[in-house]
Amino acid sequence: MKTNLQFCLASAMLLLAHSAQAAFITGPADPDYNTAFQGASAATFAGLGFTIGTGSTDLKVSTGTYTDPSGLIFGNMIDANATAYGTTTGKLNYAYSIDAANVAYGNSRDYKWVQNTGTNTTTNTADDKPWLGTIWDLGGQANQAVVFPIVDHGPLPQEVVEYTVYLTDTPNSTSLADWHLALLDQVYLQGWEADNISLADGFTTVWKLAGGATFQYVSLQGVGSQALQPLYGNEDEIDAVAGLTAEGGGVGGGTIPEPGSLALAGLGLVALTYSRKRKSAD
Repeated sequence: MKTNLQFCLASAMLLLAHSAQAAFITGPADPDYNTAFQGASAATFAGLGFTIGTGSTDLKVSTGTYTDPSGLIFGNMIDANATAYGTTTGKLNYAYSIDAANVAYGNSRDYKWVQNTGTNTTTNTADDKPWLGTIWDLGGQANQAVVFPIVDHGPLPQEVVEYTVYLTDTPNSTSLADWHLALLDQVYLQGWEADNISLADGFTTVWKLAGGATFQYVSLQGVGSQALQPLYGNEDEIDAVAGLTAEGGGVGGGTIPEPGSLALAGLGLVALTYSRKRKSAD
């Protein structure tokens, strides 16, 4: 009985370890609050008007890299609206080439990216035109979108958050009422690869809809109302986009339960095993 109990506890802890998300900075008292990557830190975002923390409405900032959840699939670009296609040729120095149009660019995380030139350079959401952005089919219903941008020059964070994110189920609509604005929810300061491997992956960002609503298509328009101000350009560079469930799992399946749920499941497994052993021993 003791051996089985220890095994179940170990299994539960392993599940929790595998589900652990990157640690987010808790606020100004956090020792990493001023830790900067490429010139920007959580304190920098606070200076731009964000509240840094771990609450539902806080901007959650991690000094680590983004970890792909189970079920993550990259969106398939269905309407490029691209003004340029490029390839990063120097991960540590932002070097890049401008290439011929290629419909595969933007569909995988491979340092081949698409650029969209914005039409709204103000903070007024009424002037956003997501139907003129680059549009992806996320492959499933998503409440969040994780964006993998490319950096081609500084300054950061402005240059890495130079786009606005909308979701919809009617990607051909030119009515703003059919598009749903996502807000910046998470920032990973080392992108998807550690900074000693790549600087050009900038900051990976996660954008979220309020209320748990889900949609299948996402638009990223260069600049727009949610781009960080002041403006340092009028276009974006996007390597790939993926949809996430409200819980943070990929829309391809295998959604990761909340850590608390996993803990309860693990304890339940332990209790069930203990109960069965007691019954068999009686």
